[in-house]
Amino acid sequence: METIQSNITNLTSLWKNATLPYNTYNEDENIGYCFVPNSQWPNKIWLKKEHNIDILNDIKLLLKSYPNNLTFSYFDINSDKKNIIFENHGFEEASLQYGMSLNLTEKVKVSKQLKFLLVTDVDLSKKWSQSFQQAFGYHISVDTINKTYHHINYYLVYNQEQIVGTVISHQTKSTIGIHSLGIVPNMRGSGYATEIMYHILNKGLEKGCNLATLQASKMAKSMYEKMGFTTEYIMRNYKLKTQ
Repeated sequence: METIQSNITNLTSLWKNATLPYNTYNEDENIGYCFVPNSQWPNKIWLKKEHNIDILNDIKLLLKSYPNNLTFSYFDINSDKKNIIFENHGFEEASLQYGMSLNLTEKVKVSKQLKFLLVTDVDLSKKWSQSFQQAFGYHISVDTINKTYHHINYYLVYNQEQIVGTVISHQTKSTIGIHSLGIVPNMRGSGYATEIMYHILNKGLEKGCNLATLQASKMAKSMYEKMGFTTEYIMRNYKLKTQ
């Protein structure tokens, strides 16, 4: 349970950092939510305690009230099946991700000499935004990246002079979170995702981390399992049925 909480804390901390310049991070004892205007990320609502009808009604009201493409993300720790109560109250599952973790004990050997370029200006923000969209098919605005690179480690990954992909490394206490690891289409199939992950894990160890966490798509889940990651929860992303 402790590693699950470390995973969720790392993720919500990243969301908070992404919305700091906009002052749009909110939380109370029941829920947290945050958004970036005119953006598709992070724009999330999540539970901080067990749900009840009143809390679900509050979430539905937020989804209806904010024109920012908000998504309700439910951290499903106890089940690998859809939670019917949400569907019965007007939600539908739009996507899911697997919350995974790996205990860090020793460095792993890397075989590719990749260059990790930290985003530090608007030109690199543009390149990161473009590369991310190529890799994932949705948009994180240049404005968001440019306003948050002081708080978030956005990396462009190169093989010699060619951009391979993107990744975000985010540390909370002794946890290193790996986010937005994507490979641009013309560089896929050459093992770059694994190599990027190994580099980040090694860097986490150097910074004193003993746990690595991530949220994997169904497609990427098996790759991370081969590295030793285990699934600890499912993050189910809900929209309203009327949306």
